[in-house]
Amino acid sequence: MIHRNRLVCFCVALLLASALAFAQGERGKSELKTPNGSITLNYGRPVLQGRDMLSKLEVGQFWRLGKDDVTALSSPVALAFGSTTIPKGTHSLWLKRVAADTFELVFNKQGTGHGMMHDASKDMAGVSLTKSALARPAEKLAIDLRPAADGGTLEIRWGTSKLAANFQFAK
Repeated sequence: MIHRNRLVCFCVALLLASALAFAQGERGKSELKTPNGSITLNYGRPVLQGRDMLSKLEVGQFWRLGKDDVTALSSPVALAFGSTTIPKGTHSLWLKRVAADTFELVFNKQGTGHGMMHDASKDMAGVSLTKSALARPAEKLAIDLRPAADGGTLEIRWGTSKLAANFQFAK
């Protein structure tokens, strides 16, 4: 009887651990080396499943830019997106639809938490994203940090769209 109870407890614990791992889903990670350490980007990777999620985002609304936990960008250096400087540290990223075909990458002071909890009072800055069409659609969200001279490009690919913003390592 004792062995049976232990077996039942073990099975329940295994089932709960599996459910927690499955609930979080697949996470993506991108990294870009700087002279002062690495910039890292951690995000959930939702799948479109025949939907066009960017078109469903209404003008003025925010999207968590991923799934489950917030998309978090951690940088050991300040980043300059044009005239907008983002201080070093960990920030959550949000996508805001500004107009029909215009999007903004919003940096928020909350670096952790569930992606459904956007607190606009903690938004630090928004930077414009350039939008272009992908030659081949991306069924699963992909966010990459690509190197460039003295900085890089943050690139978002999902569905038939690519959204991107260039940055420099701030001095």
